[in-house]
Amino acid sequence: MKRIILLLSGIMLSFTVTAQDGESPVSYKSLAIQMSTLNSNGDASSAATTSVSTFNGYGSFLDNPASMALSKMSFYSIGWLNQSNNQTNNYVGTQNETEFSNTNFGNLGLVYKVPTDRGSFVVGGGYNLIANDSDETFLDAFNETNSITDLFKQSGSDYNGIAFEAFAVDFRNGTSNEIESIFRVDGRPSGFQGINQFAEITRKRNIGEISLFASTEFQKNLFAGISLGILSGSIHYDRSFQEVDESNFYSDDVVPASGSDPATDIFSITLNDEIDTDFYGFSARGGVIFKPIPFLNIGASIAAPSKIFVTENFYSNIRTEFDDNTFTDGDETTFSGEFEYAITKPAEFKVGASVEKIRNLTISASLEYIDYSSTKVDFTINTESLEPSDVAILKEDEQATNQVISNTYNAVINFKANVGYSFSNHVKIVAGYALFPGKENTYSFDEDVYSGSISFPIAENISFDLSGQYSTRNDRSIVYEFENTVQSISKEKERLNILAGVKFRF
Repeated sequence: MKRIILLLSGIMLSFTVTAQDGESPVSYKSLAIQMSTLNSNGDASSAATTSVSTFNGYGSFLDNPASMALSKMSFYSIGWLNQSNNQTNNYVGTQNETEFSNTNFGNLGLVYKVPTDRGSFVVGGGYNLIANDSDETFLDAFNETNSITDLFKQSGSDYNGIAFEAFAVDFRNGTSNEIESIFRVDGRPSGFQGINQFAEITRKRNIGEISLFASTEFQKNLFAGISLGILSGSIHYDRSFQEVDESNFYSDDVVPASGSDPATDIFSITLNDEIDTDFYGFSARGGVIFKPIPFLNIGASIAAPSKIFVTENFYSNIRTEFDDNTFTDGDETTFSGEFEYAITKPAEFKVGASVEKIRNLTISASLEYIDYSSTKVDFTINTESLEPSDVAILKEDEQATNQVISNTYNAVINFKANVGYSFSNHVKIVAGYALFPGKENTYSFDEDVYSGSISFPIAENISFDLSGQYSTRNDRSIVYEFENTVQSISKEKERLNILAGVKFRF
């Protein structure tokens, strides 16, 4: 119960590394945005292109279901995605790099062109990866001015209770009820002298969708389509943050004797956090494409707002090792639990145009409008075991969180463009560019994505697709904050997606 109520106003200000746009990755406002943001297309033939106004492959329906009616054939599609990341981290005057990669199943789908006397009617469905990213941060620095225990002493933090049991915080002195960092209690004549900080933080996000779609040319040169889907995903966050008194600055024996154990002092304090967020929801898309002249396509589509249902499991532990090689650990220094809530992701509006097959060239461009400030959270989807007063607190926090989302995030217009060239031997190459503006008001970091792909036959009725996407962006994250102090980390990120896929025509 404590986590459910206090998490909203306390600990979620504490779990603060590895976020996009300068926000905490596990604050509820940030989790809502992460679950609303799609950054992948597991189909190799569609990943490097925009499909709002033209067909590129099985994954084209994600941009506009109407584009599927432009398919000239029936086929099966299967693909994989490998993502490699290089990240430069700057924290308290130190810099280091982390490299990490992962491989995921990209897509498995069917596109079936129904025989018709005239026009076009295409149906299909399958699985597609629609979001995939990860972040691994390593910190190694000497902090001269503050400690994460300065956060623990805050009365609104969920860490406060377990930190007290772990001797990470204590009463300022024997006659005071004021809680203070163990490194700042009155029993230390020299006061705070700095602390070595080490941390390993990982965040992994993965979202997939199982979909059905149908698209038709219901009038000559006018195409319409819809898709319905079930999406499911997970966000895993893991942090180990350690402070170590390597120089033995703190040897004042402020930890009192207990039984036969003499007074001692702090050698290290380690905070371990785990948050596993699993969610599912539904999607609905619709769109149209019009061909006013044979070589020009104009398209528009909408993805309706949808509700996502979330189950969060959380665990935190503080372990303190003393100078006499003893340590605290156990239930008194741990809390864990589960919380269920929901978010409503915003609608997506897309418009685009394509100039097709002019001297074997196809040029496409599109704009995508998403108002992230309209994202909503609902903390009261499961209140059967709560008292009315607890429900009232959740409703207040829900209203406050939605107001923060509205004030923190913007509406954005994403831009995508690509040019493709088709050779006479059924080989096609594509080069593309995309710009994704930052969503957050204060720290708005744009992302540039450069892409390319090639498709070629490898056997009769079998073709191979290979595409790559290289992106760069800057980022800023809060490691921890207390009172008017913010301890942040700046990052430079590079990401390379390599997608491989095979199409089997029939």
